[in-house]
Formats: sequence, C-alpha cells, structure tokens
Amino acid sequence: MSENISLQPKPTYFEIFTKVLNELNWREVSDFDEIIKSEHKRILNLINTTNAEVLSSYMWDFMIEKKDVTLEENEEVIDENFGGRVISIWEGRKKYRYIRPAVFSSETINRDNVYSFLSNKLMAAKSDKKRNLSIICTSNMYALDSLGNKKAKMEEKEDTSIIPMPHIEPVLVYGTLIKVKANPSFAKFGYWRTLYLEALANLRTASSMSCEDSPRITLG
Repeated sequence: MSENISLQPKPTYFEIFTKVLNELNWREVSDFDEIIKSEHKRILNLINTTNAEVLSSYMWDFMIEKKDVTLEENEEVIDENFGGRVISIWEGRKKYRYIRPAVFSSETINRDNVYSFLSNKLMAAKSDKKRNLSIICTSNMYALDSLGNKKAKMEEKEDTSIIPMPHIEPVLVYGTLIKVKANPSFAKFGYWRTLYLEALANLRTASSMSCEDSPRITLG
C-alpha cells in the first residue's frame, strides 16, 4: 500500500537545521539552547531566507486565500490586514479593477467597481449600497508554530514552513546549503544546486496546473 504523504508530519525548523549540519559534516547540537556559534546562527537565518525567497517568488496555490469583507453604504476603507498581495476583488460575479492611487484619489472617480491602495490602506470607491466583497490574496505568513498557527518566520525548534510535503525538506535543505557554501567551485555546490532546482520543479508541478509563470529564484 502506498504511503499517504499528506499524513506525514512536516520536518521542523530544528530537523531542517540538523539535516543541513549533516550535509556539511558539522557536529550536531541537541537543542537550540546549545547554539553559540555564529555559523550555526547564520544557517538558521538562511533557512528562513530560503523559505521566504521560495514562497515570495511565485503565486503558489497553497498560499492563496479568500477573505470576505462587508462595506457599508459610502464606506471605502477596507480596514483589514491581508498580509501578502491582493490578487483580485469580487462583488458576486463582478470583478473590481485596480487603478493607480493618484487616479483613485481624483474627484472624477464615479465607479463603484474599482480599488486601489492609499497609505497602505486598501480602498474601494464609495457606493450608495452595502457591498459584500471577496478578497483573493496571498499570505505573507510563511511558517507555522507547533499548534498550526501561522507566523511570519520560523523561530522555535518545533516551527515548520508552510511549504507542503514532501517538498519542504529538499527545498529548504538544499536551498540553504547553496547559500552557506555560495561558491560554485565548492565540491558539492553543483550537486546541491541540482537537487534544489529539482525540488523547486517538483513543487511547481504539484502546485496549480493553471499557473503560467515560472518561479523566479535567485541562487547564491
């Protein structure tokens, strides 16, 4: 019987860190409290850097969320933090159109199916009726704590990435390694880079088949 990978626990921040140490043939530590070396702290930072780099490079389907908001009559400020980037706004079957802030703030705006951003606030043109809107957006919460709550980055040993199984380990381990040894002439650099790119390709294949853009990853 094939094993259901979705039921496998994700490797934690500490487990990814340990696997990176093993690949480097460095001595393991039994707990984060033992970490005093600057190189160990650098690796922990690079794991988060790799995680954020991959997740911000592409509109992965597992990062897309829908949030429902209500705007009362003549209300225009959508006062909610959507985290990442807004993909689209819908009122029923009607899709709102994004316009530049300078145009949005002009008194010539008389349409109720447009939106923009002013002072980091999401704004919709005023309407004389109550509106129920669906905001399609991406998340910038790239990690999960031990209880499954979203957070910006991994900090505790039991935290994990939002990258799905079984891709999380090869993406983070090999992506981190090519940053730790950011030198193409290093003996294992080419091997690690190949495995990293293969892991990214597998992640993209497992993501939505309707995505048109390729991930844009900066190596180094």
